[in-house]
Amino acid sequence: MRDIAIDRIMTTDPETIGPGAPIAAAKKILGSGNIHHLPVVENGRLEGIISSADLRMFQFLKVGKATLSDVPVRQIMEVDPVVLEPGASLRDAATKLSAGGYHALPVVEPDRKLVGIVTTSDLIDHLLRQIPRGDGSIQAEATSAPAISPGVSEIAMALRDAEQDIERGDANDLAQILLYFRDRIQILEHACQAAEIYLRSGLGEHEHAVLVKSLADIQESSSDAGL
Repeated sequence: MRDIAIDRIMTTDPETIGPGAPIAAAKKILGSGNIHHLPVVENGRLEGIISSADLRMFQFLKVGKATLSDVPVRQIMEVDPVVLEPGASLRDAATKLSAGGYHALPVVEPDRKLVGIVTTSDLIDHLLRQIPRGDGSIQAEATSAPAISPGVSEIAMALRDAEQDIERGDANDLAQILLYFRDRIQILEHACQAAEIYLRSGLGEHEHAVLVKSLADIQESSSDAGL
């Protein structure tokens, strides 16, 4: 895999929110576009991160009359998230994302000043650009215009090509990493679904066992990572 500096693929100047803002404000930002992770910043320094999954979990667990407008972001944000330094590489990002149960890494200076964010979607988009097309050509990276996220059909085609390469025994690192992230996302989705069912069931024993198994699958997938 051709390693590159993380600033080549990260989103610079990402949307942010303050720790004292209501969760309703975070929900509005996360629902306004293709944004699923929102850095929490105060005085230019990263304080945490909030995701769409955090919002869903809060809505399932909220007690009494608490609403999205009553609770500040700091109460449900992930404090001290795993981060990257600006000098990190694509491989550094892939290694950290594959080892944890998250899909985004804020990029910060040593003083915690936020300079960007990298997500699994950014990595997959870059990987798709490196996998040869049917005619053997490679899609050129965007130089001035922002990269356009691949569509569902493009992702499906790339995954199919990667699977065929593996079946033939000539898969490269890019194909293997692409399929790894595909499988890991599916495992994480299963765990989220198991958590939701567990909460809705009133913390039933069977549902708890299913959730524990899903979490174990996540740990196993991390230990098996070959990045």
